[in-house]
Amino acid sequence: MNVKRCRGLLTAALLASVASVALLPVPVSAATADQLQKRIEALEQKYGSMGQELLQLKRELLESQQKVESATKKAVAAQKKANQAEKRARQATKEATVEDNRAIKWHLAGFGTADYTHTNKGTPNDLFGASFNPIFLVSYKDLALFESELELTTASDGGTGLELEFANLNVMATDWLTFTAGKFLSPIGDFQQHLHPSWINKLPDRPAGFVDDGAIPLSDIGVMARGAFPVGETMSADYAVYVGNGPQIDSNAGVAMEGFGGDNNDNKAVGGRIGFRPLPYVNVGVSAMTAKVAGNAGTGGPTPTQSTLNVWDVDAAFTRGNWDIRGEYVRLRLDSLTSALASDELAQFIPGTTWHAWYAQAAYRLAGVTDHPILRNFEPVFRYSEVSVSGFSDFAAAEEQRWTAGLDYWFGPSLVAKAAFEHRDFNHDPNEDVVRVQLGFGF
Repeated sequence: MNVKRCRGLLTAALLASVASVALLPVPVSAATADQLQKRIEALEQKYGSMGQELLQLKRELLESQQKVESATKKAVAAQKKANQAEKRARQATKEATVEDNRAIKWHLAGFGTADYTHTNKGTPNDLFGASFNPIFLVSYKDLALFESELELTTASDGGTGLELEFANLNVMATDWLTFTAGKFLSPIGDFQQHLHPSWINKLPDRPAGFVDDGAIPLSDIGVMARGAFPVGETMSADYAVYVGNGPQIDSNAGVAMEGFGGDNNDNKAVGGRIGFRPLPYVNVGVSAMTAKVAGNAGTGGPTPTQSTLNVWDVDAAFTRGNWDIRGEYVRLRLDSLTSALASDELAQFIPGTTWHAWYAQAAYRLAGVTDHPILRNFEPVFRYSEVSVSGFSDFAAAEEQRWTAGLDYWFGPSLVAKAAFEHRDFNHDPNEDVVRVQLGFGF
């Protein structure tokens, strides 16, 4: 019952009782007085119980209010805890994001080249050139490394040539194993993967046969596993094994091995290298690769076929004190097949062909014989390189014997000026004498 209603009823009853007594005639008999007294007592008893009910209702209302206030306080406290938990979660997420961002590091490396070439044949016989090879390195903790190299070169038409030398993601699984996926420099041999940058190569050009359309694989696109491990207390070994799209038939040199983004057959190239370092200054390596090469259809002729291509390579280096002596030999064998050499030619039978290419090089820093502040920075270099071809006569135009003598001056560990004279003896073309001057800077 509503408290206000109870109060109203009680007040009305008491007023009615008083009014009824006031309206009685006076005097009254004893019997009438007794009746009135009994009626008053009955009214007091009746409305007195209503007062008790009113007090009980008051107590229940107070208890309800207290419960509501307690529940409200608990709800407020729970909401406050929830807000604090959400704030801590946001802070933890923010800190984790900041920590991840701090774990990502990047570095710009690479090298630049400016060169001049003079030859005794051809027109023009003087040529200036320049190239820029930025290398982008982005790492995440000690887990992953992305690397990419672009090559920008000056073109004869005044434009700029752009090529993607490599772009791959490396995952460091252990201290002895790294997985690589993408486009990478071929691990076959030593020159291509370690020595070709202008500030590392001792001479302004590459050895014969170790060039584009030469006998050595330059790059591939696929997956690779590589690493190094100790052998005993003083020796070590390194290895690389890969699967890639592989080479294709080329119109100039026979086989192009430059990392094709597509594949014209279902076969993949498989190759690798294992190196051994018996002494800190001696390194030897053996490499091999095998692949199936598909013939090109051309404009007609016999149905193209495919054949096996095998590559074998041996490299060695001695780098102690001021001496740098190294060499490499590669043998490439392409079995017979039917193919067009260019898209506008007829397919033809191409007999089995073998390429042999090798070089030997020696360099000595004069710091080993003099302390003169200028003379000690000079480094004489001599290299002999050769490529020979047996089999298909159209590929024999690449045959050459090359003698190169150079003198380097090192302004710093990665800044070098080079001047070289080379004599190129071609088996099927007139000989050529070339003077090269180059400035290389690695950073």
